[in-house]
Amino acid sequence: MQTDHPQRGDSQRVPNSLIAFLHIPKTAGTTLNSILSREYAPDECYEIMMRGMAWILPKRPLIRRSLISFSKVLRLRTAVRSERKLRLVRGHFDLSIARHLPADTRFFTLLRDPVERAISHYYHYRRRAIDRLHPLAMRSTLKEWVSACGIVEMDNGQTRRLAGEMNLACGRVTPAMLERAMSRLAKFAVVGITERFDESLVLLQRAFGWRARPGLPENVGENRPARIDLGEEALQTIERCNRFDLELYRFASGLFETRLSGVDAEKAGLVEDRIAVAV
Repeated sequence: MQTDHPQRGDSQRVPNSLIAFLHIPKTAGTTLNSILSREYAPDECYEIMMRGMAWILPKRPLIRRSLISFSKVLRLRTAVRSERKLRLVRGHFDLSIARHLPADTRFFTLLRDPVERAISHYYHYRRRAIDRLHPLAMRSTLKEWVSACGIVEMDNGQTRRLAGEMNLACGRVTPAMLERAMSRLAKFAVVGITERFDESLVLLQRAFGWRARPGLPENVGENRPARIDLGEEALQTIERCNRFDLELYRFASGLFETRLSGVDAEKAGLVEDRIAVAV
């Protein structure tokens, strides 16, 4: 699988092709994974994770470690090539993994408003006492968490994942990477939006033939304050550090609206009372 064309959209649908869920952290992916667990048997799924979903790069390392180890890649290739019917690959990865999957793999993902995602990310680690990042979150302000802690997830993390560039230090995302991310996203089978989870699920059901309906939201950030209470300076810092993600989110929202416009809301079973997916 090559760099710029790792996905196929609805117009190129391949009925029996492998499906891959690019799970961007803090986008309601845990809730979606619960739904996936009701659609696919355990032996039909393969999970692959990068080395740390909130990988920190306070400075450029002398020796860069691979985000996905060779042994993990080897196991993925073996699973894809085995005789058993693998139907779904999922996990916190970036699209550099696409070259290890079949050319007709159909990708899908959820994107979230970058400001809301950053807030959720920060408060997630403040409440997760068992995580190694918890002490850093507790001694940092939200503004510092985004701009001064060297966490690449907080530096246009959604653009990075779609461009396949999670290994870059903070401040290294470029307009060319944004263009690459948008080009790839446009070829995804489904582009969902966290803030419109139920409608995203309808698009996923139509694309992949799923039957599952939404359940209760999972991994909910109950300790986070409302956006309006966080102060203008912190919000402006998040926007500055995620300017490419803001553009990507607007682009993704346009794709979402275009594809949703082709859905008959009444036939799809969309209702006014949507699930509140707070993450």
